[in-house]
Amino acid sequence: MAEKQQRKKAREAVLQALYAKYLSSEDQNKVLRDINNRYNFDNLTKEFVNELFQKTIDNNEMLDQKIENSLENWDLERINVIDRLIMQMSISEMLFMKQYEIPYRVTISSAIENAKKFSSEDSTAFVNGVLDSIYKTL
Repeated sequence: MAEKQQRKKAREAVLQALYAKYLSSEDQNKVLRDINNRYNFDNLTKEFVNELFQKTIDNNEMLDQKIENSLENWDLERINVIDRLIMQMSISEMLFMKQYEIPYRVTISSAIENAKKFSSEDSTAFVNGVLDSIYKTL
């Protein structure tokens, strides 16, 4: 249970870091340092946070393309920032974090929880639909 709670908090921390990076012109290393200082993660969780943040930042154009390819009658620019970052982060986790052996449905479920907590109730179905569609292509 403790590991699941750590991973949940880790995803929230990464989302906050991605959002801070999106809103500011801060150096990504500083943003990551600030997030790691705010949370008291163990080394394994800190490694997960750092890797997920970095992979999402490094691949954001490709991640956006995957999101855009799965949209029907929607434009990427119409998606609110939080939902977009949640989806980027989740796709990044599914693509690049396989060594953690996290089932896709756990990643998607966590994305839905984050959408519910940080975005809107309407976002949960949208995020779920897009991520489910992308998952089927992986």
